[in-house]
Amino acid sequence: MSKEALTPVDLNNKQLQDALQIIQYTRRSLFLTGKAGTGKSTFLRHIAKITKKKHVILAPTGIAAINAGGSTLHSFFKLPFHPLLPDDIRYTPRHIRESLKYNAEKIKLLQEVELIIIDEISMVRADIIDFIDKVLRIYCRNMREPFGGKQLLLVGDIYQLEPVLKEEDRQLLRPYYPSLFFFDAHVFRDFQLISIELTHVYRQNDPLFINILDHIRTNHVSQD
Repeated sequence: MSKEALTPVDLNNKQLQDALQIIQYTRRSLFLTGKAGTGKSTFLRHIAKITKKKHVILAPTGIAAINAGGSTLHSFFKLPFHPLLPDDIRYTPRHIRESLKYNAEKIKLLQEVELIIIDEISMVRADIIDFIDKVLRIYCRNMREPFGGKQLLLVGDIYQLEPVLKEEDRQLLRPYYPSLFFFDAHVFRDFQLISIELTHVYRQNDPLFINILDHIRTNHVSQD
């Protein structure tokens, strides 16, 4: 088990305090980001442990899902593996039920869940976010609110892993999205996502080494 997994949440950290307040006491959705070792995974596990909200933990890959203690986005939402074009007739309100074929148990879960936690959000494509938004609005019978009124906690670092897609699928999505990153999903055009960046590194203690890592992360490495 990693050092970060063993470290309790630092309640003296203002950024972590703010994130905790938002998730625990509001219905607003949050993007929690920060470089490696700043406590993102620790916070995720802490929320999963203490929250009284009905929640699910999801991730884009099997390994990430196992690490986060949840399931994959594809298995939970029964996502197709092809690009999810916003105007695909198979997923309109009229046809989506026959396309996805959710059973009664799945529909009940979607309606009752209050908090959806997605780890490694940097790997999740914009079209998948829009598809999840559509699914939740339709099945929760709440077309007015983003994600059917559910609260989202999106955790990850966009400087790390990016969405992976075959070139032909990338070309299919290009007319719809300026980039594949989750934040370019159409749902965020009219919906303000709160963003908190964790800056205190717990995993390393050497300021010089942390500074070198920061420069590598942002591709600004000097000759020195």
